[in-house]
Amino acid sequence: MFKQIWNNRELIWETSVLEFGQKFRGTILGFIWSILEPLAQLLILFAVFSFLHSFDENFVIYLFSGLIMIHFFSRSTTQAMNSLSSKKSILLSINIPKIIFPISNILTNFWMFTIEIAIFFIFIILFGLTLDVTAFLLFVTFGLLVILTMSIGVILTVLHAYVKDIRTMWGIVTMSLIFITPVFWYVDDMPPFLAKLFLLNPLALLMEMTHDVILFNSIPTIFDFMYVTCTSVGLLIIAYILYKKSEKKIMELL
Repeated sequence: MFKQIWNNRELIWETSVLEFGQKFRGTILGFIWSILEPLAQLLILFAVFSFLHSFDENFVIYLFSGLIMIHFFSRSTTQAMNSLSSKKSILLSINIPKIIFPISNILTNFWMFTIEIAIFFIFIILFGLTLDVTAFLLFVTFGLLVILTMSIGVILTVLHAYVKDIRTMWGIVTMSLIFITPVFWYVDDMPPFLAKLFLLNPLALLMEMTHDVILFNSIPTIFDFMYVTCTSVGLLIIAYILYKKSEKKIMELL
C-alpha cells in the first residue's frame, strides 16, 4: 500500500488538485467559500453556546481549534470511504492502484485544513494570545491527526466495499463527534471517570493536547503522546492489512 502511494505520488497530487478545483466549480464565490464556511459555522456555534453558558475570553479559540480538527477528520474519512464507489467507472476502465483515490481525497481536504489553520492563527493574533516555543508541538498534533485520519479513511474504504451500511453508520458517528469531543465543553468540567472515558478517543485527546499547547502554553504528557501515536500507528497497520487482503476483491464487491 505504501509503495503504491509513493510510486503514484504525482498522480495523487494531480488528482487532489483537480478535486480541490472542482469543489467550488460553478459557485459564485468560488475559493472564498473555503474561508467563509468555517467562519460561518464558528459564528453560529459561538452564538449558541455563549448564549447558553458563560465562557472565558478564549472560548472562540477553544471552539475554533476543535472545529477545524473535526472538519478535517469528518470530511476526509467520509470522502475517502465513498471514493472508490464514486470512481468505479474509472477503476473499471483503467488499471491503477485503488489506494490513489482515498488518499487523494484526504490530501484535498488537507489543503482545506491548511487554509483553516491559517485563519485560526489570524484569530490567535486578533485575540492577543501569546504563543511560546510549545506552539511547535502543533505540527506534531496535526501530523498525528493526519495519520489517524488516513488510517480510519482507508479502513472505512475497505469496509464500505463489504458492508454498504457503513456509510450510514459513519454518518451518525461524524454527526456525534461535536458532542463527544471537547469542542464546546471543557474536559475539566466533566466528572473524572467520564473525562478519562471520552479521552480514550484519540481524536478527543488530540484536541485536548492542542488546547494545552495553544491556550495554556503547556506540553502534553508523554503518556498522551504515546497513546495517540500508538493508536494512530496501530490503526494504520490494521488499514494496511485490510487493504492488502482486500485489494483484489474490492472491485468485485463494489
